[in-house]
Amino acid sequence: MEKNDVMVLNEIIYRLYDRSSAVQDREHRLLADLRTFLHCPFASILHAAPSEDAPAFRDPICDPASFLPAEEAYIRLSGEDHMLWSSIAGRPAVVRESSMLSDSARQETAIYLACYQKFGIYDTLQTNLFSAGRLLGVLTLYRTKKEGVFSDDDVFVMQCLSCHLSRLLEVEKQKENRAAGPSALRGERVRKLSASHGLTDRESEILSLLLKGSADRDIAESLSISEGTLKKHIQHIYRKLGISARWELIVFLSEDLY
Repeated sequence: MEKNDVMVLNEIIYRLYDRSSAVQDREHRLLADLRTFLHCPFASILHAAPSEDAPAFRDPICDPASFLPAEEAYIRLSGEDHMLWSSIAGRPAVVRESSMLSDSARQETAIYLACYQKFGIYDTLQTNLFSAGRLLGVLTLYRTKKEGVFSDDDVFVMQCLSCHLSRLLEVEKQKENRAAGPSALRGERVRKLSASHGLTDRESEILSLLLKGSADRDIAESLSISEGTLKKHIQHIYRKLGISARWELIVFLSEDLY
């Protein structure tokens, strides 16, 4: 890289940490900077959505905004993406699509035809952003045939930026969790516990009510069951979780809330 390029890259990184701006504003600024620096007509950030199966995405940020329909269409079809493997890896990866597929093959994929053909996309450069093995999002740069394929230097720039952008998205995720509050986090944890320990839908429902502090009589009444039946359900829940009392249930849940 030329000395001037290094200075520009440092300035881009510096702006990522400018706390006087909101995270979303910094993401928009980053995309605009990268479009200029790496000569890309389009750029986007897709934030990871909670998913127990294949990676899913939400809240696309695009520069320019006219590219938003392409990424909204991609979110609906992302399960068909041949590049999705890199979002399952559990670690950051910078992937240049032209290194994976031939020109003709890239332009025949279902994703390309449905999302990117009308924008004349020719090559993409994608970095998957992780924190502690958890997918945070994907940053993608797009070029048309006019700009040509991405170079090794372009890949290097994205590699330099990936850890910094991961940090930014991690901070955003932490703020989102705090804003959601303990009840939302508890609800997510109950869903995971139910799936991992084989709780039935009824047991999961009772578990949620127990954690709200509801009395047995009130729970039984709200579910239109007898207190005897409720106690049997609670015994089954305790057995599956490997505990024997309600206070243990609170501790068990709290271990992975934050």
